Parts: sequence; C-alpha cells; structure tokens
Amino acid sequence: MMAKAATPATKKAAAPRPKAPAKAAAVKAAPARKPATVKAAKEHPIRDQIAATRDTIKSEASKKAASLKQEAATLADQASTEARKAATKGKDKAAKAVGNLAKLLEDSAGTVDSKFGKQYGDYARSAASTVAGLATTLDKKDLDELAASTRDMVKKNPAIAVGAATVIGFVLARMLKGSSND
Repeated sequence: MMAKAATPATKKAAAPRPKAPAKAAAVKAAPARKPATVKAAKEHPIRDQIAATRDTIKSEASKKAASLKQEAATLADQASTEARKAATKGKDKAAKAVGNLAKLLEDSAGTVDSKFGKQYGDYARSAASTVAGLATTLDKKDLDELAASTRDMVKKNPAIAVGAATVIGFVLARMLKGSSND
C-alpha cells in the first residue's frame, strides 16, 4: 500500500492553533440586583396592565351579571303577579258565566217539560243543578285549589277530561265564529 505524503496544507491543519490572549485580570464588580418584584414590574408593565384590565373587566362583568339576575327575578315576580291577577279575573268571569248558564237551564226546564215531557225537564233541572254546583265551586276555590282538583280529576278520569276539553273547544270555536260574523 502506498502511504500518502504529507502536503503543506495538511501540515498546516495538523499544527496546533495559538491560544487567544488571556483576558484582563481586573474583574468589574457586578451591579447590585434589584428585588425580583421591582424588576418584574419594570420588565413587564404591559402584562401587568393587561392583568389589571382583565381583573377590572371580570369584576364589572360579575357586577353586571348580578344586576341582570336581580332584574330578571324582579320581572319574573311581576309577570307571575300579573298572570295570577289575570287568571283570577278569568276564574271570576267563568264562574259568573257558568252561574248564568245554570240559571238559563233552570229557567228553560219548564219549557222542556211542556214540549218534550216531564222526564226531559227533570234532566234539564239536574243539569242546571250540576252546573250551579260547578259555579259555586269556581267561586269558592282559589286558583291553586282549582289546579289541584283539575289535576286529580284528569288523573282519575282521563277520558272524561279529553271529552270535556273537546266539548269546551267546540263551544269556544262556535262562540268565536259567531262573534266574528257580527
């Protein structure tokens, strides 16, 4: 095998490099360090401003949310009160209308007797009595009692409830249709 001869370029690369001159021995005293909090405050003023702004926004948003919740609760109470007043007025009007219907049925019982017979007149009087009892019940009970009674009746007799709702819907539709033609 053949050995390569050293070239001047390879000799130069193999020679050790001279070291850099030694640094001056005089060491400057390090400046005194400031406390970390002061340094952090001076180094990140924008971050601190953003954090303060974020905290302010959170605080204001929390106050606004509490205010809105309070307003919503007040409005809900007012709506509930007004709805109860309207329902009470409706109940009173319904009781009056049912009482008038009972009176009409009682008054027409004599006519039914003469035209169709005493048996049918008795049916009219019985219906008038039942309707009058309903009017009295409507007058005496408050809304909560009526709602509880209605729930109980619907649970016990769902078929009667559906039938009654159908009849009431039919009567209301006829009344509204009749009033719109006038």
